[in-house]
Formats: sequence, structure tokens, C-alpha cells
Amino acid sequence: MRATTSTAPKTILCPVDFSSSSERALIHVAERHADDAKLIVLHVGSPDTGDPGALLKEHLHHFSRFSDMLSDYRCDVRFSVEYGAPAKVIIEQANRHGAELIVLGSHGSNNISRLLVGSTTEAVMRQAPCQVLVLKSPPPARAGIVDGQPALAVLSNPND
Repeated sequence: MRATTSTAPKTILCPVDFSSSSERALIHVAERHADDAKLIVLHVGSPDTGDPGALLKEHLHHFSRFSDMLSDYRCDVRFSVEYGAPAKVIIEQANRHGAELIVLGSHGSNNISRLLVGSTTEAVMRQAPCQVLVLKSPPPARAGIVDGQPALAVLSNPND
């Protein structure tokens, strides 16, 4: 007789800012973890930016588009909107949901002090309770995308 054990799907937190970098990060996760992970798509908004009702409507519109995009992958997806300082909220949500991986799309930066990642991404990498995968997307003019994938991935392990 063969014993089978069922393992709970891993939880992956994918913060999004509705940019093309975020979209590529979502596709990356869906392609690799559709069958074995719960994907939490998190948008962190600023509490001081206009009418909350209008903002929520805009966020739901983006989430609907992401939902349609991810439906081909049969992902177990949860969408969440939180308000506050992005890095702090991302870390809080990773802890709250027991995330085993945080996947961030990065726009890159021209600032010398931020050679590969932005300040939010850097803060998440430093404080995350789990591994962090950063997918750096090159500027469109450089076309560093190979088969639809970002040119560089940086992995941060909190145990290092």
C-alpha cells in the first residue's frame, strides 16, 4: 500500500502597483506555482490620495483584469487592498498570512544609491520573514525580456 500525504499549498505574497512589472511578476508566479500555492495579490494604497470610494473602484477594476489574466492558470488567488507605508504593510501581510515567499516586480532605478531595487523593495528584502524574489524589468527600450521573462532575478533569504 502506498501512503500519500497531502501538503498544504505554500502561500506566496505578490504586492502589486498595477505596473507592467507587477503584471510580469504575477505571471511569473502563476506559471511556476499555479497548482501548489495560494497567491495573495496585495495592493498598498496611500490613505491620503483622494476619494476612498473612487480609489477602491479603480483597484477593483485592476484586480478584475488580473483575475481574468490569472484564470488561465487556475490559481488559488486572493486579492487584498491595504493602506499605509508599502514596505511596512507588505511585511505585516507576509507575517499575517504566513507567506513562504514574497515576489516583487521592480522597475529598476537610475539612482546610483539604488542600483538594482527601489527603496520599498530594499526594505522588504531586509525585513521579510521569508524569501523574497525580485524580478527586475528592464526599460522597454532595452528589451531585456527573454520569452516574456524579466532579465534579472534577485533572491533574498532571511536566513542569510
